[in-house]
Amino acid sequence: MLEKLKNLIFDEYKRQEINIRTQSESVHYVSPLIELSEEQREILEKGDGQKLNEYKQINSSTGLAVNYYKLMEDLDLISELIFEKKPAIPLEKSQKFVNIDVFYKRNGTLYFVESKFLEPYYNYNGNEVLVDAYFDEDRYPIEIQAFHNEWHQLFLQSKDFQYYDVAQLCRHLLALYRYTHGYEGSEYQGEPVVLQSVTWEMPEHFINLLSSPSDRDKMRERVEALKEEAKRCHDMFNTLINEIDWNNMTFETLHYNDMLDEIKSNEHYRDFCKRYFF
Repeated sequence: MLEKLKNLIFDEYKRQEINIRTQSESVHYVSPLIELSEEQREILEKGDGQKLNEYKQINSSTGLAVNYYKLMEDLDLISELIFEKKPAIPLEKSQKFVNIDVFYKRNGTLYFVESKFLEPYYNYNGNEVLVDAYFDEDRYPIEIQAFHNEWHQLFLQSKDFQYYDVAQLCRHLLALYRYTHGYEGSEYQGEPVVLQSVTWEMPEHFINLLSSPSDRDKMRERVEALKEEAKRCHDMFNTLINEIDWNNMTFETLHYNDMLDEIKSNEHYRDFCKRYFF
């Protein structure tokens, strides 16, 4: 399905005369709508969360985030925008930071965003599997020991999802808990924090571009399944947040489709909508 979706986007970009650079038969690039700052570009091109120029690929979820949040930044709606933010290492006896797609500040609140574009649609199981360490209480950092049962239950519940990548979000949430609870090297100053899972909901007119009736039916079913899983994830995470009295944290599940009014006044709005079939 991945190749079908990539080919469909490529064909539509050509039809709409969007400027594409082709590296190989299956790798096609498109430049960001707004030029990145030197720091933003360097992090994306040299960081370990991305392959070189991966964010420019037409099917890139990071590319979707880059284009959306650069338009937000261009409108002066957000500040300190950085991609591939590494707030903390989730577990003890590990050196692996989490990479969260987007970080910015708005009205005194810190926002961390995990972005998804096509991944929930071309994977049979889009929910990654947490490694065993997340179920080993000896690996839990001291900051969460008082609530180890609640976190353990969260990790167990992540196994119940098929398409929505809850396992990845669990890792992000744990890293942010450490980030806001005395993690060494954290620049956190007590501000409110929001973790957002922002996904692209496949529009009906995009589904209708699929040539196979069975593919169209499967995608409509997938859209509905993702809605159900997103709601369940939202409720599950906020239940944990309330249970452990994490008063300055909010978790949200959103769709880019419902966030277009934020960028409507930007001169690149129409081009953004063309690229992502809104």
